[in-house]
Amino acid sequence: MKAQNAVDEDNLAEDDLTRLRRLFLFDAVCEAGGIGQAAARAGRTQPAVSLAIGKLEAGFGGALFKRGFGGSELTTEGAILHRRVRRMLDQMERGVASLIGQAPPSSAASHICRHLTDAQVRCHIAIANAGSAVEAAQQLGISQPAVHRAARQLEQIVGVSLYRRRVHNVAANPAGVEFARCLSLALYEIAQAREDLAYARGLQTGRVSIGVLPMMPPRLVARTVERLRARYPAARVTIDEGSHERLLRELRMGAIDVIIGALRDPRLTGSVQETELFADPYVVAVRKGHGLAGKKSLAAGDLAPYDWVVPQRNVPRRAVIDSILASLAVKPRHVAETSSMPMMMAMLVESDCITLLARSLIREGYPGMDMVALELAVQTPEASRTVGYTVRGDWLGTAVQEAFVECLRTECAALGDAPKSSDI
Repeated sequence: MKAQNAVDEDNLAEDDLTRLRRLFLFDAVCEAGGIGQAAARAGRTQPAVSLAIGKLEAGFGGALFKRGFGGSELTTEGAILHRRVRRMLDQMERGVASLIGQAPPSSAASHICRHLTDAQVRCHIAIANAGSAVEAAQQLGISQPAVHRAARQLEQIVGVSLYRRRVHNVAANPAGVEFARCLSLALYEIAQAREDLAYARGLQTGRVSIGVLPMMPPRLVARTVERLRARYPAARVTIDEGSHERLLRELRMGAIDVIIGALRDPRLTGSVQETELFADPYVVAVRKGHGLAGKKSLAAGDLAPYDWVVPQRNVPRRAVIDSILASLAVKPRHVAETSSMPMMMAMLVESDCITLLARSLIREGYPGMDMVALELAVQTPEASRTVGYTVRGDWLGTAVQEAFVECLRTECAALGDAPKSSDI
């Protein structure tokens, strides 16, 4: 059993990120101005701190300090890492302060954070994301007892309940889920540090993870990615299409960097920031050759004779459609509800059904589909729509990620009806 526990701890401790304790000591050296001073403050021996810094430098592949008789001074690369380490610690300390009911900055929260281990952090995030300790153990490739042990240790350190325990299951409670989010963002900062350091060394690499909302024109996204790759050919781009609820949750966890698509109404505030790119109102969509296709604009009565294909009720577009239909004297039938955009487009092409789509989606999204966009004679506030991008309010993007946002702005401005961007 002891041998298995040691294997489990090794699997958790060494990964693509550098061990937390070394990062804590790195910050201590930065704050104290020297290894000896940091060792005294941290209650460690000077050789132990020197060894930790040496391993940290080996892990990041470069010198972090210039050592002299007067102490240790950060190198350029050391300063890049320290900026991210401070952001990592801020995320962790805010999370702990919230757990223990203190406002940051909190010396108690800072003290608690420096006792956390990689195993405890990794296991807690996995439990929160997977929904149970059993699933977390499978995802991490370690034994269930190792996950349970790390969870117990974490609760003992923070002094707050983080889990709901059942006979055969352990899951994160609401406080535990929020703490996992803070820890995920903390680890995200160190992943960003690696990207920053690679860029500083002249490597034109980097990654950007994009969340794309439904009805964002695929061709516009593709052109933006190609514009980015023209500047950074080795850039790694991940594109995930999904619901606003899911993508926003992943944005707040640090799993994606930016969401692009229709902004919420009213605008989101607080932990995220929305930026407008262009106006993209809803229009009535029909196939070429449809009985309505020759009309320049439509009155409400023009819509009554036709059946509709509509999205499911958990999306804003359905609420707009329901509002329009409620104003009609004769209510058309809903032939079908679907969450699949390709299926909806196919039904429009193969029948006389109508629906509402974003203007840009018809113009940019599905070439060869022979769709026509028809304006409503009276535009209602519900039919207005603005496309933009969403990031976390405290987000500090890498050079490649910032370049993607710049490429996105440029590509959207080329549409011709983009307003001046403004931060919300």
